[in-house]
Amino acid sequence: MKLTVTFDCLIYLLDFFVEISNKIINFAKKGLRFLNVDIRSDNFNTHNVLNRKYYHLIVILDGDCVNSAKSIVQDKKYFYETYHWLVLSSSTAQDDSLNFLKVAPLNINSDVNLVVLSNETDEWTVFDAYNPASNHQGQFRTTHLGHYNRKNGFKIQTQSNKFWTRKNMTGVQFKSAVVAPDHHVKLTDYLASEDNRQLNSMHRFQSVTVNYCKEMYNFTLHVQRTNSWGYLTPNGHFDGLVGLLERRLVDFGSSPLIYKLDRMPVVDYSYGNWILRSTFIYRRPKIVEASHKIFMRPLSTTVWICIALMMAVLIGFLKIIFSRETRILADLNEVDSSWSFLFLFTLGAFCQQGATCHPQLLSSRTLSVFVFLFCILIYQFYSASIVSYLLMDPPRRINNLKDLSDSNLKAGIEDILIDRNYFVQTTDPAAIELYNTKIKGISNDSGFYEPRDGLELVRRGGFAFHVETSTAYPIIEETFTNQEICELEEVQMYRTQPMHTNLQKNSPFREMMNYCMLHLVEDGLMDRLRKYWDARTPVCIESAKKITIHVGLKEFSAGLIVLFYGVCSSLVILAGEIITSRREFITNVVFKPKVIKPYVN
Repeated sequence: MKLTVTFDCLIYLLDFFVEISNKIINFAKKGLRFLNVDIRSDNFNTHNVLNRKYYHLIVILDGDCVNSAKSIVQDKKYFYETYHWLVLSSSTAQDDSLNFLKVAPLNINSDVNLVVLSNETDEWTVFDAYNPASNHQGQFRTTHLGHYNRKNGFKIQTQSNKFWTRKNMTGVQFKSAVVAPDHHVKLTDYLASEDNRQLNSMHRFQSVTVNYCKEMYNFTLHVQRTNSWGYLTPNGHFDGLVGLLERRLVDFGSSPLIYKLDRMPVVDYSYGNWILRSTFIYRRPKIVEASHKIFMRPLSTTVWICIALMMAVLIGFLKIIFSRETRILADLNEVDSSWSFLFLFTLGAFCQQGATCHPQLLSSRTLSVFVFLFCILIYQFYSASIVSYLLMDPPRRINNLKDLSDSNLKAGIEDILIDRNYFVQTTDPAAIELYNTKIKGISNDSGFYEPRDGLELVRRGGFAFHVETSTAYPIIEETFTNQEICELEEVQMYRTQPMHTNLQKNSPFREMMNYCMLHLVEDGLMDRLRKYWDARTPVCIESAKKITIHVGLKEFSAGLIVLFYGVCSSLVILAGEIITSRREFITNVVFKPKVIKPYVN
């Protein structure tokens, strides 16, 4: 009789979890295995029976034998959510079964059903048995689930998620820790305050979400302070928040943690509700090209060659036409048809300087008109390109850490443990080079700044500062002008990553916290809290930007160099002309032999 009833309950339980046929032969085909163990045997070993490497394990316990199963309650891992217990009991043995479950290490995630047989009606009454937190003085509770009989089968009441039905944890107390500076104000008051939200945003945000879960599940919370997220120490253990979780001094953290491989053996991660984003922020450096490139860049090399060829052709045509005009109008013509004048005439047309001569013939005037028309078109393209170069924002030249290392910008890092530890553990050659060349300096602390100090250096220009965006953006909106905001650029040193709720390893409350966090997501509260605690990107108002044109000496130096060469060339030519014009005098004075007259007494 017991075997038949157990078999029927087994059919129900497996059908509830795997939704397959109620025939045992079909279970075997699906790869399900069964093990029948007599717990009253002297050879019974709890660990050998229950410690199976299955994703889920169903345990059916005869309630009349619970007195022989006391050893099972010594290890709470057998009441984890992957173990599904079905305790069968008669009405006469119900008290023994309840006493067994009361001392069992149950928690809010346990899945234990107590099935009591009524001898009068031959009907099974099914109860859900759990304890919100057995190790935290939680109260054992049972709730009615439904009935089972052979005629009608299993009749279950409509149930929602077990974490919702069990959400009243009757005020059990949990311990938590938060990474926060040692303020003079009380820790709970500081975490509840919304002043200066840019300071320790991630910790205060996480504390707010945990408080929502506290209200949802009706538990109390004792929060303590720690000064570090948790990093490996020389003794092989962790400090800070991770160290408290490792030593099981707190149940979960009120500060979020990022995934790190060395933390995985000692910490369980729950929902990632905070997005950590840190970047190098800097004002776009003004790119000053070589002066000759500025004046040569408007036109391509091919166009410059074509212009030079066209100037030579035009000078040739002007020579022919102006020479012809000189012969035809010998008395009235004032046009100089020399090669030097024609070159000066053509160059003046290209430079929009006009001409000093007045051709008389229609042919020479027609050619002159089209020379000026051609030159003005070229000049418009050239001058417009120069002006646009001065007006437009300089192109972005820094796109990664390597570009930042090669730039002339100085660099600094926010003085927080995440960034300090990153340079200790990273293997990224670009990050290592940046640290050694721009951050390390004389001492290891010379390149680390407080957020306001580092951002003030950014505002002045020529400095890149790595800082968490939730900290930096409010300071930027407060202290930067719109023009300075429009000049900001960013380069990430490490990727944007979520920071997770964290608990003790193999904590029975992980899924409980997951359910709470996802409930906040569904209700829209998580999105609202993120927008409130995580700062928005500073907005550049394009219409309010000031258009300023600043031409430095370096950009203007090409004009000075050309002028210098021109003056020097003219002086050399002038000296040659002077020598040529006074050649006869020089010859007579310097080179003509002197006649020595005889001395007459």
